[in-house]
Amino acid sequence: MQELNKKEMIIRYSAIGFVLGMVLTITQYALLLHVLETPFSFRAIAQLHGDLPILFLLDSLAFPALLFGAWIANWRFKQLHTLSEKIGQETDKNEEIKGFIHSLIAGELHNSVELTLIDQSLSETLNELKDSLSRNRKMERQRRLDERQRNWTSEGLAEFGDILRKNSLEMETMTYAVISGLIRYLEANQGALFLVREDESDRYLEMVACYAYDRKKFPGKRVAWGDGLIGAAAVERKGYYTDKISDGYLTITSGLGKANPRYLLIEPLVWNDQVFGIIEIATFNRMEDYKIQFVQRVAENIATTISTMDSNLRTEQLLKETRAQADQLLVQEEQVRQNMEALKLAQDERAKQAEIFISFTNTVNHTLMRADYNTDGNLIYANTRFLKKLGYSGNREIEGKHISMFINEKDHAWFNSLWEQLSKGGRHFEGYMKHETKMGQDLWTMATYTCVRHDDGSVEKILFLAIDSTEQKKQSIDYEGQIEAIDRLNAKAIFSLDGKLQLSNTLFGSAMKYTELEQVQMNVFDFFGTAEQERFTEIWEKVIRGEAFQGQLKMQSKFEEELWFRATFLSVNDMYGEVEKVIFLASEMTKEKEMELVSRKQHDKLIRKEEDQRLATLDLKKKLEETVQLRKQEIEKFGKELRQYIHVLEELPYSVITINNLGFVLFFNRHAEKRWKMKQKEVLGSRVEKLFPAENTSEVISGFINPARSKNKGIFKGQELAVPGRQTEQASLMLISTDLVDELLYTLIIL
Repeated sequence: MQELNKKEMIIRYSAIGFVLGMVLTITQYALLLHVLETPFSFRAIAQLHGDLPILFLLDSLAFPALLFGAWIANWRFKQLHTLSEKIGQETDKNEEIKGFIHSLIAGELHNSVELTLIDQSLSETLNELKDSLSRNRKMERQRRLDERQRNWTSEGLAEFGDILRKNSLEMETMTYAVISGLIRYLEANQGALFLVREDESDRYLEMVACYAYDRKKFPGKRVAWGDGLIGAAAVERKGYYTDKISDGYLTITSGLGKANPRYLLIEPLVWNDQVFGIIEIATFNRMEDYKIQFVQRVAENIATTISTMDSNLRTEQLLKETRAQADQLLVQEEQVRQNMEALKLAQDERAKQAEIFISFTNTVNHTLMRADYNTDGNLIYANTRFLKKLGYSGNREIEGKHISMFINEKDHAWFNSLWEQLSKGGRHFEGYMKHETKMGQDLWTMATYTCVRHDDGSVEKILFLAIDSTEQKKQSIDYEGQIEAIDRLNAKAIFSLDGKLQLSNTLFGSAMKYTELEQVQMNVFDFFGTAEQERFTEIWEKVIRGEAFQGQLKMQSKFEEELWFRATFLSVNDMYGEVEKVIFLASEMTKEKEMELVSRKQHDKLIRKEEDQRLATLDLKKKLEETVQLRKQEIEKFGKELRQYIHVLEELPYSVITINNLGFVLFFNRHAEKRWKMKQKEVLGSRVEKLFPAENTSEVISGFINPARSKNKGIFKGQELAVPGRQTEQASLMLISTDLVDELLYTLIIL
């Protein structure tokens, strides 16, 4: 198509040259005939040829004109071809940019764009935009992954918190619910839960729940303390996650056969540096770090729940045993009181009822410890029960010995004062008494020391009667110690059935910020805010009916601070089985609850931020489309202006030179060819320094040669211009800077 257009242009310009040559020849003949005052006719022209044969050369003028027209057509075609190539390059470049931008909009961020040296900054900018979008996409993917993991962890913690809360009253139900839920939630293959057990001579781990392939397994496995990975994890209080599992350590069985797991996670149940058990999870697939951290947090929650359950069970058992012991002690006290009254009656009527007294004495010897002392404290007689309880074989070992040998040295001062009063006929003693056996062990008794008097009222001897209460006393001391330990760990308060506070420990007062004096007149409902009153009223009504409550409660301190507790309300029955009072045990979890609320707020904030980013992406896409459209309009405008610019400058009767910002000549019109006596093809594409001598000192010319450094732009007159082959001449100059699309053009016009 280009070749055809070139031929058509050559033919058209050749024809025009030929016609112009013919017209010029005829015009010359017409002028010549006019000078000779001869009418114009072909005969006259033929006569002139006869007179002047040289005119035949004038007849051939049309042929040089034809050749000149062909040359002009060829030169013109080259110029248009060069311009067309530049426009095509610009079009290709814009199409490349357009395609690159469309690929960015479509999300294809692996492509790059490389433009010409002139557009290197644009290429770098577009590639930076691509890299930025790629980084943003990676960051967004990572953020979504992190968000999914956090949501997965939060939902799992909430789910297992609900499981622990619902099954906190029964250990077997709770352990199976936890291990089965954990295996399903982690999409693991098999898991087991071990609890720490202790007997008189050993400490071990017992499997209490196992779950595999969506069906319940029957536990019963027992692991010695410190044996294997499970025992080591219990001793070190440290979890293990490994893919190095020896053959035969653990086998996963399904309907398709048996196989060793590839990965094993062992996590101890630790709370307050105490190990309560072990979780063992086996799987064929690798477990991500966030799932391992999730198991650690669930293990801590399980340990906390087991600790609370053990504490509650111990408390309940202690309360039952304490009530039973109190009832037993009441019975024993009643028996002692009755015996003492019988002894007193016997002393008053011993002369009259000697046989009855002897019979009573024998009865006492079979049921009570008995010893007779003189007023100096020396033993006169001791019955078999006394000897047996204190570890002596007979009266010979202790007869005549002082009573101080049966009393611990630490109690001598107190007992000596008591004995001095008794030896003088003072009031009898009733109460708990601690003796020391032959082997140095403590013997607790419910005892009485009574003076046996002569007829004249003087003291004959002192009678000791007692019931062995060592085991009950030791249990009582043990129970008191355990209750004291519970008081150190939990906030404790005791309320009457109408809600009045009867007793509280230090932790309760510290948490609620009330002094002991302020607590005297307080009611249980005073520790709850208005919003919680209705719910707690329902809880309280159930508790005073005998139903235990365990769960989370929001309470209010003296300064109206919101406090969260893991609380337990237990009713205490009297000897007739009726509710007598209510015990409150709780551990504070305010900080944990606040962290939960903060986590929820951060989750909502991330969702809002994601929506903002989505809107920003849509806005960026819209701006990119507007930029592409604007670029297309600028290119069309540039093409139109360029065509007008070339046409106008070509016809100017002045020398016009146009260069780009790198100093290469882009336009050199016909008038400039005549001034410099150089053809366009010699100048176009070369450096502008070629047109000006090095000795030229004109400020405008220097700025034109180095346009990027020049600050002179505008019209200057009267400048001296040195042209090759000429002397310095005075000329008017015009230096114009034009910004066309992405390229600066500088034009010099010599008037």
